[in-house]
Formats: sequence, structure tokens, C-alpha cells
Amino acid sequence: MKRNTINILISVLSIFSAQRLLAQENKFLLSIEYSPNCSKITDEVANEKYKLSHNALIRIEYNTKGKIKPSLGLGYLNTGELEKSEIGGQQGIEEVKFIHNYNYLFIPIGVIIKFGKFYFLPEIGLGVNISNNTRQITKFTNGETEKETRDETLISGEFNKLSIPLSLSVARQISIGSKSFSTGLKGYYGINKVVRDVPRNNHYFGLGVILAMNL
Repeated sequence: MKRNTINILISVLSIFSAQRLLAQENKFLLSIEYSPNCSKITDEVANEKYKLSHNALIRIEYNTKGKIKPSLGLGYLNTGELEKSEIGGQQGIEEVKFIHNYNYLFIPIGVIIKFGKFYFLPEIGLGVNISNNTRQITKFTNGETEKETRDETLISGEFNKLSIPLSLSVARQISIGSKSFSTGLKGYYGINKVVRDVPRNNHYFGLGVILAMNL
């Protein structure tokens, strides 16, 4: 699934690149962004912890020649949380970790507000849930480790097929030689629940860094 997602992003990147070549007056600017982050789900019920997540996207902005520039993108969002249980040697097991991954393709719409080399970027998007899986890591008392990844199953409720991510980025543009990059911070929050029809108020959220190349 992740390989298919990467192929989709590469295809769209090619389309956007071609579109940029057709823009004779550089009216459209293209960027590629990657953001590793720490994510979690709201309303903790079982000592859940943050997990390392990531999202990547390509974004095109309309160059208005002013400080405010509208933008549109296509991205992949991986989010979720981690559960850890200390077994204490029972049945030869020391501890078990469950890493919950929720994956989305999404289209963000935003406005880039520039202040010199710095900019703010609030965005709201529409996402489609493409997969949900759990990675189980079991550590045994003899030092061995067992890893297994499987589709996540729910006891009750149902995964929301659509998601509405809201994000805010604060970053600075830097130049290295003839290349332009951006780096900063990005926070995001899911307006609707990950799983519906359950008592837990489960919205994803995360905070991480931005690493972007401006083309």
C-alpha cells in the first residue's frame, strides 16, 4: 500500500512539473515537503503514548507577487499512537508494544502568509482512509524479539473513511547555493474521529518538523 502511495505521489509530481513548465511567467511555484512527527490519539484510555509518524506532500502555490499566496496539494498522512504493556516475565514475555498506524491520502488547501523569509501556512484538507494496521513487537525474557504487522480490527465502531485534517506550519525559507529549501514546525489535528460510533473521543494529532524543497 505504501509503495502504491509513493507511485501516486510521483505521478502527480510529474503532472505538476509539466504544469509548471507551461507557466511562462512563473505564476505557479512547486514544493515537496516531508514532515516526521510525534502523533497520538485524544482521550487516553489505556496508557497510550506518542509514536513516530510522518507525512509527505507536494504543494503548488499561486504566485500573487504579494505576501498572501493560495496553495493546493496532495499528500500522504501516517498517524496513530503506541500502546506498551509490561508483562514482567509471565509466560516468558517481558513486554508487548502495539503501534497503531492510520494512513490517509489527502488534499490540503491553504494560504501562505509571508513575512520576509518566514511564513505561516494554515491548511484544511479532505482525506481518504487507505489502510489501518497494527505492528506488534513482543520482547521475551530470553532476549528474543518477535515482530508482526496485521490489519487492525475493531471490537466496536467503524473507521471513518473520510478525514478532515487541520494544520498550521511555521517555517523559514533558506537558500543553499542555487537551491531553495524550507524548514520549521508543523502541527496537525483531525477534526473528525478516527473511529466513529465509540465512546472514546478519538481524534488524531501530531507535532513535528518540516523539511521541504522549493522547485
